[in-house]
Amino acid sequence: MEEKIICSMNGVGLYGVISISLFFIFFTGMLVWAFLQKKSYLNKMSALPLDSGECADKAKETSQR
Repeated sequence: MEEKIICSMNGVGLYGVISISLFFIFFTGMLVWAFLQKKSYLNKMSALPLDSGECADKAKETSQR
């Protein structure tokens, strides 16, 4: 029943084209962004989960001064 209603609407095919285009643009943009990142930034970000909180301690010290 829903299929008949949707098919009777004008311009429904355009929604599929728009959605796949937005996905492709977003995916391509994310790939470009990932490949343009600097190696030093990626190394810094990869070490964050293992960080013992030294950066947080330094931030507290500078804010207290």
